Amino acid sequence: MPESQPWRQKYGTRFVVNAVLLAIVWTLSWIWFNAHVKPHISALLFSGVSVATIATFAVALFGSFFDKGEADNILRALLRSEKLTPALIALLPVIAVAHLTTFTLYLKAGDKFDDVRVNVTSGEWSRPRPVALSSSEKQKAVSYFFTFRPVTVHVDTQAPSGYRTIDVPLRRGIPVQITVPDSKAVKPFYLVRLMPLYELFQLRGRKEPDMRYVVRVFLPGQEKPIERAGLSFRAIYFGASLNDLKPQSKNDRPLVTELRNTLLAIDRDITPTDIDAIVADWLDDPEFIPTPELKPGDKVRVELQGPAGKSEMTVNVAAQLNNAFLKGAVD
Repeated sequence: MPESQPWRQKYGTRFVVNAVLLAIVWTLSWIWFNAHVKPHISALLFSGVSVATIATFAVALFGSFFDKGEADNILRALLRSEKLTPALIALLPVIAVAHLTTFTLYLKAGDKFDDVRVNVTSGEWSRPRPVALSSSEKQKAVSYFFTFRPVTVHVDTQAPSGYRTIDVPLRRGIPVQITVPDSKAVKPFYLVRLMPLYELFQLRGRKEPDMRYVVRVFLPGQEKPIERAGLSFRAIYFGASLNDLKPQSKNDRPLVTELRNTLLAIDRDITPTDIDAIVADWLDDPEFIPTPELKPGDKVRVELQGPAGKSEMTVNVAAQLNNAFLKGAVD
């Protein structure tokens, strides 16, 4: 059998060099495109149709204009071209710069959450980039192109609430993926829960608040109190923003031991059924006073102005839930 021709004699050095350079350029370009550009194009243009599907269709359409032999001849002629070598070499530093100046963050919604909204910023003065994830679109990407300085992004979870902002350092050319919300970023809240008691039992059963009462909350570091006109036989939560108070009140709904013991201390003959009914009146549909977040050690003064005069008390914030009971008469 005749010996096969050496590759250099069969193809030529120029052909092999160009083939190797083209493979390197194509591979590096494909990696960069697939990691940093494809997620944005897929989301914005194709509405769920993958880039691979579009590319396959385009190649098939283009190939329909040529037969395979003709296409092979065109490719071989291109690979033997002396002009192709410097062009491919010139592309290598361009691709390297693209990799070194591109930062991408993949945001994936946690398994327990169908609706996640976050704001992503890359610096103090940068405009937030809102990202919304859903059950149908569990992952999205945020990219920074042609950025020469190191990038650390700040991820602020808007929904669900109750999570602190986290800082995520990004890597050059290599995407970073995080799950949002981050279970390690759960924000501790220190709330006050006010319950009307004692002489204020007269409010129980009213459909409308008694506007003769005014609740004033004096927070540390603030000269003027926060006022709430009207009082119902419902608990009042404060110590965080409204978006945080609502879910926290649901989380704290089972914490009723102190409330039950207080009612039992007032009336030893009260039945468990009556206790459950009173606790339900307090906690099933509570009210909220949005305030700056409280911290352990804070002292909050609460005043209640009513027909019988003004009563006041000081609540020491020592736990994540601090119960206090409003009185309707002056001591």
